[in-house]
Amino acid sequence: MYTALMKRTEDGYVHSGQISFPGGRMEPTDPSLQHAALRETEEEFGIDRNLISIVGSLSELYIPASNSLVLPTVGSLHTPPTFMPNAAEVAQIIEVPINYLLDKTIVKQTIITLQNGLQIEAPYFDVFGHIVWGATAMMLSELLQIVEETSLIVNYK
Repeated sequence: MYTALMKRTEDGYVHSGQISFPGGRMEPTDPSLQHAALRETEEEFGIDRNLISIVGSLSELYIPASNSLVLPTVGSLHTPPTFMPNAAEVAQIIEVPINYLLDKTIVKQTIITLQNGLQIEAPYFDVFGHIVWGATAMMLSELLQIVEETSLIVNYK
């Protein structure tokens, strides 16, 4: 079992170059937050939204840097995806085995320099050398807690 993250392009926007899940703002044409999540995944990863089964949602999370209230939506695919990333938004797709993320030794601390120049010490996931911190790390933590509590993965390799 895997999840996919993306390295955002260096576009000068607030989350430029960061590692994240696909996502973005709800548009007037989106009938629901889940529809928006599926649309964004299709736009950024190139995965047909009709192939994704919604599993549920994680806790709502406020992201001060973009002044956004996020409802992380978890979906699954029944076959391995064929990614066709949107080059304007996605610099790299990072496929990560869930078992890799469950390894407690990849959770570390580092100094992060925020967009306003302020430096903070923050926990992060070291995902193949990528720093996954902030809201994405919080979402990952919650997802992994659910995985561990429900024993969804047993010796999966």
